[in-house]
Amino acid sequence: MVQNVQESKKFDRQREKSERFEIAFNQIHEELKKVVKNTDNDHFLDLLHKARNEHTSIRRYFDDLKSYARLRNALVHEKSRENFYIAEPHTEVVEQIETIARFLSTPPSVVSIASDKVKSYQAEEELKDVLMDMEKHPFTQFPIYNGEQFSFLMTESGIRSYFTNRLKGNTIYLKGQKIKDVRPYENTNTVKFVSKKMTIFELEDLFEERMEKGAKLEAVIITPQGSEKEKPIGIISPWDLIKTESNRD
Repeated sequence: MVQNVQESKKFDRQREKSERFEIAFNQIHEELKKVVKNTDNDHFLDLLHKARNEHTSIRRYFDDLKSYARLRNALVHEKSRENFYIAEPHTEVVEQIETIARFLSTPPSVVSIASDKVKSYQAEEELKDVLMDMEKHPFTQFPIYNGEQFSFLMTESGIRSYFTNRLKGNTIYLKGQKIKDVRPYENTNTVKFVSKKMTIFELEDLFEERMEKGAKLEAVIITPQGSEKEKPIGIISPWDLIKTESNRD
C-alpha cells in the first residue's frame, strides 16, 4: 500500500513537470509560427531552423530547443502505459523551456538593446565646436535636427569624407563651417525611426527587409511614437545587434 502511494506521488510530480514542459513547448511552437514569415510549413523543427536564420535573438536557444523537440516527442508519442513515461524532464529543463516561452511570448522592446544615450545636434551649430564636443562622447552616430525636425544622421564615415574634400595641403579649414555642410557626404536614406514599443523581432525583420532591398540601415532611431519630430531616446546600429547576440552566447 505504502509503495503504491509513493508511486502515485512520484507519478504526480512527473506528470506535473511533463505537463509544464508540454505547455511551454506548445507556446514556443505558436510563437515560432508568428515569428517566421512566408512559410506554409509549421513543423516545429522547420520553423526553428528558419527562425534561427532570420533572428539573432533565437540563435542562443537553437540547440536547446532542438533537444527539447526530441524530448517532447518522447513524452507525447512514446508513453507506454497510463502511469509510465519513457522520459521525464528535469526541473532545470522545465524551468529553462518556460523561460524561453516567456521570452518569445513577450520579447523585449528595442529600448532594451539601444544605446543608453543619444547625442544630437542642430544643423546650424558650428562644426568645429561640435567636433571638439564629440571628443567627450563615445558615440559614432549623431542625429542632426533643424529645430524639432530630423535632418540627417552624421556619421564617422561622412565626417571623414567631408574632411577629405576640405583638405588643402596639410590643412583642413573649418572656419564658418556648419554641421549642415556635412550633409552632402551622408547617405540620407539609411535611417529609420521606430516606436519604443517595437520588439527586437520586429527590429530584426526591419534590418533584414532593408538588406534584401539593397538599402542598408546605418541606424534605427527610437522615439516614443516613432516620429521624426520627437526627441530620440535611443539609437541602434547593425553592430548593436551583433553585440547583443555575442552577449547572449
